[in-house]
Amino acid sequence: MSAASTGVERTSFEGPHGPVEAVQVRPASGGRSPAPAVLILHEGLGLTVHTIELARRFAQEGYIAFAPNLYSHDTTHRTFTEAEVARGVSLLRAADRDEVVARLPADEQERLKKVFAWFGSRDTSTYLSDARAAAAHLVGRSDVRSGGVAAVGFSLGGGLVGQLAVAGVELAAGAVFYGQAPALEQVRNVRFPLQVHYAEDDPAITPRAPAVGEAFRAAGRELISFVYPGTRHGFFNETRPAYHADAAQLSWRRTREFFAERTGNVAQWRPQAVAGEGVRAAG
Repeated sequence: MSAASTGVERTSFEGPHGPVEAVQVRPASGGRSPAPAVLILHEGLGLTVHTIELARRFAQEGYIAFAPNLYSHDTTHRTFTEAEVARGVSLLRAADRDEVVARLPADEQERLKKVFAWFGSRDTSTYLSDARAAAAHLVGRSDVRSGGVAAVGFSLGGGLVGQLAVAGVELAAGAVFYGQAPALEQVRNVRFPLQVHYAEDDPAITPRAPAVGEAFRAAGRELISFVYPGTRHGFFNETRPAYHADAAQLSWRRTREFFAERTGNVAQWRPQAVAGEGVRAAG
């Protein structure tokens, strides 16, 4: 069993469009129950090994970590490997994409072209409703502490955390990593505090940061923002070319502290064992 799969439960919940697959990692059985929980909304790469490892890290902090597969209804995505999607997404907006692809063997070229086509034509209509159903699933569980559910999302998932916020969903806290901002005229509907992590070099996202901050101030809603110098979109994910170790470590610490404060998770400072394995220090 790989490190990423140790202690991981494959599960599902009912969404408005049918069953939604998910992975879950619980703190060790010796932890407190009910426990706080973190809803993890993945980036466009999907529910990857990186996302599962992140769930394990949150479980080591004393949370029930729950990550739905937002592509559960996407039959085309199932035809690709994780590596193919990662490679395709990394090349998608590259200036030399065509030249890079042209140098590959013919079968690899065809596979990448299919990834490009899929990414550009995905049916995104189920993502928000499935994310909202996942939040409701956690809030309604007897093993989850009342008022103790936080949500974190990255890129695609980060935008969804923002959309959950303006939809009036009530959670303890939300952390957004380089996600598209929600409709600013709806900020008055926000019912939980947000922490936003921006990459400095992210022309599709970061230029809107001042307007987002002003909308939250005008509405009297809590927003904490950070811009990480020298970073690009995707800096938190160690499997992506944009990974920035220092920014990833600092943003992880800030997210942990924010969630611990807002969920009342005093166990945050004493990493827990993940169910199915011994105690490991959280990084």
